[in-house]
Amino acid sequence: MSTPGPPLSAAELAAGQVAAIVTAAEHAASEIAAKADREARELLRDAERDAMKMRQDGERDAARAKEEAQAEAVRIAEIARKDADKRIEGAQKAADEVLAQAEVISGGLRQLAASLEGQADRMLRDVQAGHRRMIEDLRPPGTVVDTAPEPRPPRPSRPPSDRPAGPNPLEDVEIPSWVEGGG
Repeated sequence: MSTPGPPLSAAELAAGQVAAIVTAAEHAASEIAAKADREARELLRDAERDAMKMRQDGERDAARAKEEAQAEAVRIAEIARKDADKRIEGAQKAADEVLAQAEVISGGLRQLAASLEGQADRMLRDVQAGHRRMIEDLRPPGTVVDTAPEPRPPRPSRPPSDRPAGPNPLEDVEIPSWVEGGG
């Protein structure tokens, strides 16, 4: 224990108490600083965990939004492809119909051309026969008549579609009365 010594003075006692208070205050301050340091580290760890969780949540939300956007893009592309397919199918159908109509018209025009050609041949023969009769009627009796048919004019070598369009050259020709009713 302690050895008894001379009594301490009030100042010494006060100085001892102040030293004890300062030591206690230093010790308390050290504990407070250590506690504050621990709490700060714990708050930092909590903040880092919260930041990590928020980052992971954000990445997950971004990935989900990206997947949804890609799915929507695929859906829209499929709708566009189906619409394009319908339009192409409609265009092909219309083209097929136009081709079929053109083939029908072409066939009709060929038949018309054949019919007109036959009529033109008949008209030419009729005119040639009428011409022979007129010549025979104009010759004096007893003259020998050449009975060889008149040469037929050559047909044009180009197809009817290549003939120049224009006024009908037969419009101004008057049909003789002997052709109309026989005489």
